[in-house]
Amino acid sequence: MKGSARVFGQADPVVENALLKSTFLSYYISMYNSVNKEVGYDEKPVSVDEIYDFLQDLKFEGGESVPDICKEDIAFCFHILHLLGVCKLN
Repeated sequence: MKGSARVFGQADPVVENALLKSTFLSYYISMYNSVNKEVGYDEKPVSVDEIYDFLQDLKFEGGESVPDICKEDIAFCFHILHLLGVCKLN
């Protein structure tokens, strides 16, 4: 089908930054939940503070490359994941 592929132009930098952070966060939220499940912690909703602390540990103790993420970014990501039906909110 000729012409059926949609071409996306340059995204708004603010929107692009929010999407990049949300993608990064959704991966690490999932990893955090998986690790908790493997070590036997209860399957309770994860808080913004827990994810923030986890990312700070990755950044400063693990030496991982972590984008500049604030607690509001994490709350926004939780909201998006909740809207998609992927997670529960506290």
